Amino acid sequence: MRAIVLERHGGPEVLRVREVPQPEPGAGEVRVRVNAVGVNYAEILSRKGLYGWAPRMPYTPGMEATGTIDALGEGVQGRAVGERVIVGAQFGAYAEALVVPERQALPAVPGFSLEENAAVAVNYLTAWVALMEMARLRPADRVLVTAAAGGVGTAAVQIATRFGCEVVGMAGSDAKLETIRALGAGSAVNYRRADFQDRLREAAGPGRFDVVLEVVGGDVFRAVWPVLAPFGRVVVAGFASLALQRWNPLSWLRTWRDLPKAGIQSLAPASHGFMATHIGYLLDDPPRLARVWGQLVAFVAAHGIRPVVGATFSFDELPEAHRLMESRGSTGKIVVRM
Repeated sequence: MRAIVLERHGGPEVLRVREVPQPEPGAGEVRVRVNAVGVNYAEILSRKGLYGWAPRMPYTPGMEATGTIDALGEGVQGRAVGERVIVGAQFGAYAEALVVPERQALPAVPGFSLEENAAVAVNYLTAWVALMEMARLRPADRVLVTAAAGGVGTAAVQIATRFGCEVVGMAGSDAKLETIRALGAGSAVNYRRADFQDRLREAAGPGRFDVVLEVVGGDVFRAVWPVLAPFGRVVVAGFASLALQRWNPLSWLRTWRDLPKAGIQSLAPASHGFMATHIGYLLDDPPRLARVWGQLVAFVAAHGIRPVVGATFSFDELPEAHRLMESRGSTGKIVVRM
């Protein structure tokens, strides 16, 4: 079968298709024939050698795919060959097939297209965990979402607005602001403008924000604290402005400066909360994963939410998908069809 095998770190050109043996499911596992893959920023970092959760090379990247079960391992019950599923994994999705523990093959969302099922798991679970499980979102909360036109951001805007919250989104271009407003945000701010902090304060108003979902870092992260209300909660779910170069010591200093961080002394005066999330660890907690996934899918269905698929590529074009995501010019989710 065909798969991307990462043999060295570098630019998108290191993502090369190889012929590899088809995996066979062991006890408690299923094999999934992959139809489409969702591309995530963590895979950009993995390709560069900057992601601590990545396995040792050589390996096949990819954390998210949709497809059908085509083989069952010993002892697997309640699953069927031909069942449409969404797969969450640490790696392995950039391939025509992968094997996972059966608990990691989540039921596909009824009514979603192939691309939408490839776009829902990582982004919407990240947004749901950040907003609902960690920030304990309330309908009266005012919510700020940074990078609100990206995969996690579009999911967060949809979830928060449907929950009844007033939402403001941020993005790095004026063109993306229209996407954010179309999803239900009351206003949107371009964080690449020189006066973006003034515009953010204006959007915040005197009440400021109760919840911030932050995925950019750097100047954007520093700008959210002055507009955070007392008892406000900031949840970090990414670091899109990361510009670390492994062999450039100056980039280490810039990365440390821009890394999202806060001290107790700065949080205490207004009773601010500072949290961070990484949903990969849900894979080690099957009951929690099942509960959170069930709540998310029920909410999505009840409110008619559909993922924003901004671009679709073929499997051979996977390096181009990485280039687009790394350019920070994409909107919504990037999907690769097999």
